[in-house]
Amino acid sequence: MGTLLQVRQDRQNRHRIACYQAWESQLADFLFKGGYEHGTFGPIDKKDRWLFRDFLARYQFSFAGLESEILRQLYLDLGIHASLPERLQSRNPRDRAQAAAEISAFCLGSPSKNDPPAVVERPWRWKPGQQLDGILDQLLPLLDEPIPWVAYAAAVALARSGDLRFAAPVLSWVMHQDSYQRERLLQVLEGFGPDLLTWMKDHLGSPDQDPEPWVLYALLVGSHRHLESQPRLLWLLVTRHVNLQVSVLKALIILADPGSYSRVLPFVKNPAWEIRIQAARALGALGGPAAIPDLLPMVTDPVFDVRRNAAQSLLELGHAGREALVFVSEDPSADPFARDIARERLEWVDERGHL
Repeated sequence: MGTLLQVRQDRQNRHRIACYQAWESQLADFLFKGGYEHGTFGPIDKKDRWLFRDFLARYQFSFAGLESEILRQLYLDLGIHASLPERLQSRNPRDRAQAAAEISAFCLGSPSKNDPPAVVERPWRWKPGQQLDGILDQLLPLLDEPIPWVAYAAAVALARSGDLRFAAPVLSWVMHQDSYQRERLLQVLEGFGPDLLTWMKDHLGSPDQDPEPWVLYALLVGSHRHLESQPRLLWLLVTRHVNLQVSVLKALIILADPGSYSRVLPFVKNPAWEIRIQAARALGALGGPAAIPDLLPMVTDPVFDVRRNAAQSLLELGHAGREALVFVSEDPSADPFARDIARERLEWVDERGHL
């Protein structure tokens, strides 16, 4: 029995590889040599529709614009999307996850993303009746799935729709995950785009009473490099919550606006070493060589990671910062911890030839 199963699996793999090789060549001609303007992609056997679906999904995230619309239309022409509502309620979790992944990959059910660009010519016009109205609402129950990868697929699909009606349930799903996973799940929330930041600013509660969602807000500001949100970050910086202040400092480092230097400077003496680490990184990113006098005292910090980040910030300031570290490393009256970290960073950078 095991041999027969292996033979069957090998046969299926050979068939899949042969189909993929043929379709890859055909798809290149179709997308980039004007094939879509002159006719159809070609016949796909009914038994190979599901295989062709997986083939298209591999490339969907690699394309945008016209090519993305053409791939989506090829998927819709298969007719597989008609079974999505049924598969979302299947007893098989793999079917539910696969249906959610298709909605995500081909941006189904989102009017803002389903409108084809005006340059798409026949036969690739968007066909009436192919938009799956309400399909995104059918994903909401999957967020409560006990199977993590099914819920994850649903959250990704809802976020990629860009529809802020689903911002609250997706954010709630992220917040119900373990705290160590939330930063990893930030990529899910990024699917909504920077408009989510405005929604969060208007809908989140007080950071003093519930700071954890604001942690995600700060991290999202950094990932989107959304400079318009900097005033809100500075407002959050005074909230006495270590994780929130650390996240805000991370975002300010990414935004790199020198105007926020004076607001960051007091945190070099914060009792929490996690905050001092980010403050050491921020001073160099925001202040440039003018930050050297403020960074040098941090090289004597009792916490090793603070000293190392302060020394690294000095190195990243170029010649002036390196000379400051050289002075510390050669000063017999300097703090021994400061001398050690200065020598360690100088040796590190010399080994790599960075300066």
